Amino acid sequence: MKFSFTNDQHEFATGLRTLLEREFTASDLRVVWESGTGNDAALWKRLAEMGVLSMMLPTADGGLGGDFVDSVLLVEELGRAGVPGPVLETMTVGALALRGTQWAAGIADGSVAVTAALMGERYVPHASSCVVLLIADGDVVRAIENPELSQSTIEGIDGGRRLSALAGAGTGTEAGDGSEAEAEAEAGDGSEAGDGSGTGTRGVVLAADRDHLVDAGALAASAYLLGLSSRMLAIAGDYARDRRQFGQPIGSFQAVKHLMADALLKVEFARPAVYRAAWSHANGVETVGRDVSMAKALASDAAQKAARSALQVHGAIGYTWECDLQLFMKKAWALIPAWGSASYHRRRVADAVLGPR
Repeated sequence: MKFSFTNDQHEFATGLRTLLEREFTASDLRVVWESGTGNDAALWKRLAEMGVLSMMLPTADGGLGGDFVDSVLLVEELGRAGVPGPVLETMTVGALALRGTQWAAGIADGSVAVTAALMGERYVPHASSCVVLLIADGDVVRAIENPELSQSTIEGIDGGRRLSALAGAGTGTEAGDGSEAEAEAEAGDGSEAGDGSGTGTRGVVLAADRDHLVDAGALAASAYLLGLSSRMLAIAGDYARDRRQFGQPIGSFQAVKHLMADALLKVEFARPAVYRAAWSHANGVETVGRDVSMAKALASDAAQKAARSALQVHGAIGYTWECDLQLFMKKAWALIPAWGSASYHRRRVADAVLGPR
């Protein structure tokens, strides 16, 4: 298979990077975290105006009529900037699930934000700032407007990915102590999808395939993790060039070079797998589940390695609030287990290649 992006796709991604570098810096991300909102309304409006949120919506719904090949570079740029809020869920899973519904036009103009709990998640990200929540009722996908649900916010590690326990959503919120580790682990494994208990007839039944939407969420998370990984390595590289020991930059030391090179190798190894999965999803190929799982496992490993290596370059200062690295590092740690952990997706790949256990 010969695959490459078009000039238009590259230019759109470049335009988005330029916008984010100009209008959403690490300082702006820090403000979002400090405010406790988990989202930036002004940035959300700009993304809607640019067509980022509506890329995967049909033109009949006010979208651009694109697919995952058109979107994957955009999601990667969102990850590079650490864009907060339900942007991944809205522009990919939401756009696919809600096309042709009363909410589709709202995605296009930015008035409808979407989140999802399709894998039996205990805690749901972004629920407090979304209009529509997608849940799985067995194999049926339902859309619930959030005002119908009672919410309690769970403090998490990522200030741009606020978690909520939703009563009556069938997400198993009655258990757990609210810790971030448990919340993200429960949300990330996906080995037992929710059975929709407690949902009753609540919400609108959608003509959407749950597995297709789960693959979309996992693929979007993979692309976002690629962007985060690149940003963490860039921050570490800048620090290694500026920080001096023994009269020279620490980046000139062989041990630091090898550390960074190993992390970069993992990121660049994951990138073609993510792009291949985007092509598979867009073209509906038979192996899309395997391809998406391979991408998510590799992207998760790459982000983990990038975070660890960047922190090692910085030392203890990398944990501090004043250091930009911690913003992106924490986002990576929160997103790595989301939409299926690396071990879960490796099991899916093994089942696809070797047959079910």
